Amino acid sequence: MQTDWDFCTTSLRQVSRTFSRPIEVLPGDLRKAVTCGYLLCRIVDAVEDNEAFTIAERDERYRGFHDIIQSASDATGFEQSWLGIEGSPRHEINLCSQTHRVMAVLDTVPPEMRDAVLRWVTEMARGMQIYSHRSADRDGIIAPSTSGDLQRYCYFVAGTVGNMLTELFISEMGLEADSAVARRLAEHAEAFGTGLQLVNILKDITDDLNRGWSFVPRSLCRAQGLRHRELTDPSRRRAAHRAVVPLFDLTRLNLDRALNYALAVPAEHREIRLFCLLPLWLAVKTIGLAYGNDAMFITGEEVKVSRREVEEAIARCTAGCSDDTLLRADYEAMWNPLSRLMVAGSAMGEWPRGIDAA
Repeated sequence: MQTDWDFCTTSLRQVSRTFSRPIEVLPGDLRKAVTCGYLLCRIVDAVEDNEAFTIAERDERYRGFHDIIQSASDATGFEQSWLGIEGSPRHEINLCSQTHRVMAVLDTVPPEMRDAVLRWVTEMARGMQIYSHRSADRDGIIAPSTSGDLQRYCYFVAGTVGNMLTELFISEMGLEADSAVARRLAEHAEAFGTGLQLVNILKDITDDLNRGWSFVPRSLCRAQGLRHRELTDPSRRRAAHRAVVPLFDLTRLNLDRALNYALAVPAEHREIRLFCLLPLWLAVKTIGLAYGNDAMFITGEEVKVSRREVEEAIARCTAGCSDDTLLRADYEAMWNPLSRLMVAGSAMGEWPRGIDAA
């Protein structure tokens, strides 16, 4: 029989190609805590993302999840509520239907790590439940009103993860909460999570639209005289590209801070550094593929880093893990072709610059 830990490691590989390998480089209890934290977040995602649920059915599952993580309630009712459910990937349903196994592993890590995971997963779930009550506009799409609204959503779904990881790293490294390293990590924690989330938003525009969602703020579409459904209209392709450029700007700002976050980890904690660097390098590679790429707006097309590029990124991060100067140079080198393209487009009036502040 699979042990609970075997189940968690298998589930992690099934539900995440991006994060499973970085998590696997982490040591001991930290790896267990981050694995459990990630899987609990995926369970919350499964509740949010299943378009077959009514608001009442979604709320029922949120309540069941809160009972499990806040009160150590029996998970049976929550798990059984996923039996026969359609609309979610099979691996996610299997994970949700065996939540107790994730909680069992989480109970084996040091109490301060367990508490950090539960505190921030609770914050995420509460925020996501609030956003799940939003209804579609007349166009049938649920979308944030402004970039500020989008950033608040990103705090709940990703900034919370950055804060959770920071507390776990501080515990693993044996740091005081007011130490210089801890303060620097805390300063950039939310940007680390938000930057990676914005990359997912940019590469998943058509997938989200197909389920009645868009994370492109309405203010950005209005600025281009564009309706959300027209993001995938070939005749409005140039306007669609212009509408999302401010999101690329916002992503760059957050990923720059994510680099500061990764380099705030002392070089002797190599595994933690690698954990932070690997998804960051892949995020920059993905942004480079997405910018100006029509595939962003074509259903069935993917903006995806190749397996070869993944392996190259892993090799570069591993080789330069302890050298801040080398890492900063490599990071800037990845951005250079894209930065020139963005500046050139702006100079020609093709792409608007800046982020709406409302």
